[in-house]
Formats: sequence, C-alpha cells, structure tokens
Amino acid sequence: MLRALSGSRFGRFLLPFIFLVGSLGTPLLGNDELRGLEERLVSLFAENQSAMVRVKAVYPSKNKAEGEEVPQVVIGTGFFISREGLIITNASIVYQPLRVWIEHDQIAYSAEVLGVDERTNIAFLRTHSLPSNFSFFHLTDRPDLPPVGSFILRLSMPLEFSASPSFGMVSGFESRFGERFFPCTYVRTTIPAGPGDGGSAYVDLTGRLLGIQVGSLPDVASSYILPARAALRIRDDILFSGQVTYGWIGFEVDIETSIENGKQIVLNEIFEDSPAMKAGLIEGDILEQIGDYQIHSLDDLRNAMFYTRVGQYVDIRIVRDGEPRRMSVKMDARPKDEPMEIIESVEMDPAVDPLKEKPESANEQPMPFEKDFNQSPEEESAGAEDSVSGNPEPAS
Repeated sequence: MLRALSGSRFGRFLLPFIFLVGSLGTPLLGNDELRGLEERLVSLFAENQSAMVRVKAVYPSKNKAEGEEVPQVVIGTGFFISREGLIITNASIVYQPLRVWIEHDQIAYSAEVLGVDERTNIAFLRTHSLPSNFSFFHLTDRPDLPPVGSFILRLSMPLEFSASPSFGMVSGFESRFGERFFPCTYVRTTIPAGPGDGGSAYVDLTGRLLGIQVGSLPDVASSYILPARAALRIRDDILFSGQVTYGWIGFEVDIETSIENGKQIVLNEIFEDSPAMKAGLIEGDILEQIGDYQIHSLDDLRNAMFYTRVGQYVDIRIVRDGEPRRMSVKMDARPKDEPMEIIESVEMDPAVDPLKEKPESANEQPMPFEKDFNQSPEEESAGAEDSVSGNPEPAS
C-alpha cells in the first residue's frame, strides 16, 4: 500500500540544502560551487550504481486468517565488494531463509549465504553466476572516518525501485545508544532509513566507501553505518572459518574521574585463568593502551577489543602504583558462557514484502539478535550493571 509523502520525507531532500544556505538566505556556496557539487554527486552515483543489488529472501509465514502456510518475501539492499561477486548485506534480511537471491539490472541471480554476524547485523552472500557488467566497492582497513559535517552519498535499492541516491551528512559517532552498546564505533548520518534501505552503501565525495547501513533512528530521521573497516574484519572471519569470533582478555573495568587525572579506565576484576591474569594484570591497574589504541574512554576500549584478532599478541600499557608498565597479552576467543549483548541497530532496518497490504519487516522472523530499541531499559531488564563488562556491556 502506497503512502502519501510525509513531511519527514520532504526533509530527506531539503536537509542538505538547509546547510548550503545561510541564516539570512545567503548561499554559502556560489553557483559554480553548487554546480560542481551537483556534478560530483551525479558522477559518484553513475560510477557506483552498478555495484548495487536488491536482496530477496523467502521465509515461511502463517496466514493468520486462513491458518495456512504462505511464504514471506523479505527485501533489502546489498552491494558487490569483490570482482568474484561477493556481496554484503544486512543479517536481518538473510538470517536462515528458505531461499535467497539477488536482482541486478532487473535480472535475478540465485545466491547462497556464506555467513552472518548478528552482532553487527551484516551478512555475506555469493552468487552462483555473475552479471555481465557490474562494479564493486573496496573494503579498506583505513581507520580514519570523515569529520562531523562531511557530505556523504547513500546508494540503495528501496522496495522495487532502481538504485537510488540520497544526500546527507555525517552527524556523529557512537559506540552506544542509551543502555545499548555497539561492538565498535558506528557513524551516525542525517539520512533516514526507509523500507528496503537496510544494507545500503555510503560513500564520501572522493568515492571512498564509508560503510554499510545497519540501523536507523526513526525518531530523529537518522541512520547508523558500520564502518567499512569493521565490515572487512567481519568478512575475513567469515571467509576464513564461516563464523565470527570476538576477542577476550578477561577483565572488567570502571571509569574513575578526578580533577588531577581526568578520566581513567581502571581494572576492577581479573577473571580466573584469563589472558589478563596470565599476563600479570591485577585489579587497580590503570589501562592506557591496547595495541595501537590509546584508551581514554569505553569507546576506545570497545574499538580495541573489536579490531584485535583472536590469537594476536598485543602490547598493553598500564600504570601501576604511579609507574608505567608494558606487557604482552595473547587475545583469546570469548568464552561461550561469557555474556555478550548482541546488537545490530537502534531499530531493525526495514526489509519488506511489497506484495502485502501492510509492509512486514524482517523482525517477524525469530532472530536471536532482535532488539526493540523503543523499549525502556526498565522494561527490558532490571538491575543492569554499569560497567564495560557487566550486563548489557560484554566483558573485555
């Protein structure tokens, strides 16, 4: 069922222009600059639209009125990331389907799911045959992200429409939303998510892939991007072993703040027989660095743990009794009984069946990583611990 264009959708197109015009209506960019920006956006879309695919998956569903089994078709966006036809999309679209396929240039290609990571809400597919003409994005390990205010372009395959661009800006960086903790730092944008936009590609004005859309903030017309570097880390695990393993050192931390020392990350518990204990870490150690990551906040700690691979030796720098120390720790795989909050977004990206009168989302499928981010923390669980490794935040 088609809906009338709402005010929020007008805002989707007007928002970028608000920032191109001063408070008194004076353009911040001249005509030549605006024309150059427009030409660049058109060029970026033309160069990359052939990398985009529509992802479709079939799930069993019950017709409540008739009591009979009818298939549910779930739709989302994906894009090629290799010459061999590897595709990245949202895990919420292709989690244990009966069948999955992609559509490229109005031609359907059967596909298989190579692996999914529920925690980041991404999945990787491989087609059984390749389109005759397609482009692909490069996943890079560059750690730098564009500053807040940078222009970005989203490419998506909403519903049954062809590849479509949306223009916006980077609006923030978060590794948590309220009581929800993300596995690493996500990029927040001013581009809202609509049905079928989950799995969209985001590029900056140089054409560099910034990441993949994994979640939305509908109340503020925003979306969340998992950075390309994070997607690369997940891809490597899935292609190597078919599953994603997360690292674990075996400690919990508290944040201590003082006028003299500012904010410090202090170890408050060392788990028995953990890498942290074997390396000689003790309670009260002030954590300053893990590998290449200086630790000034819990965000830094989450990123360090996310990007450090299992089996990798990392140098850890601490301060103990006022004296700096260094030690080497081998990252272990997180124990299966170790609590880990599984999060993919603030709201599951819409993946819909356009044949139904009312669009259905992928949330209807029972998924172990499904979360209702409109639910209050009190409703979800009582007595959540406020530490980097309690519940809901996983131990490091």
